[in-house]
Amino acid sequence: MKAHTITLVLVLFGVLLFAGVNWSLFSQPGSVNFLLYRIEAPLGIIMLGIVALMTALYIFFIGRTEVAALVRERKSSRALEEARDRADNSEKSRISALQAGLSEKIDGYGERIGALQDDMAAVDKRLRSLEETAERLVQRFDEEGVFIVRNGERSGDGPDDEAPAS
Repeated sequence: MKAHTITLVLVLFGVLLFAGVNWSLFSQPGSVNFLLYRIEAPLGIIMLGIVALMTALYIFFIGRTEVAALVRERKSSRALEEARDRADNSEKSRISALQAGLSEKIDGYGERIGALQDDMAAVDKRLRSLEETAERLVQRFDEEGVFIVRNGERSGDGPDDEAPAS
């Protein structure tokens, strides 16, 4: 129970206990003045009725306040849940966009790697072609007796084979 409910119950219990102990005094009739008219009635019972009316009003207003707080809490809870759902959807959307972007980049890198491999194959083919051409030229020069230097040695009948003039 909440503190205000416990306090109300204790105060009402105290008033009822006081009224019960002093019931003979509470129920004695007396002249009661209501400013515009007078009546003969027991003042204690009138006061107990006023306390009961104030208690009922207090309970009504506290209940209304509690209901309003529960409604506000429920609205806040719904708004929070909607915000959480929007954030989750936004996060999923961002993750999907990130995955799509990464996929595109990876595909682009794959295409680049493929192009580089094609270029390397072309360079390798061209290098082999040059090596074959160089080998054919070497063989042709060997066959024609042209002076060729291999591994730092001279071979052939070229003009450089003559001894230097002294």
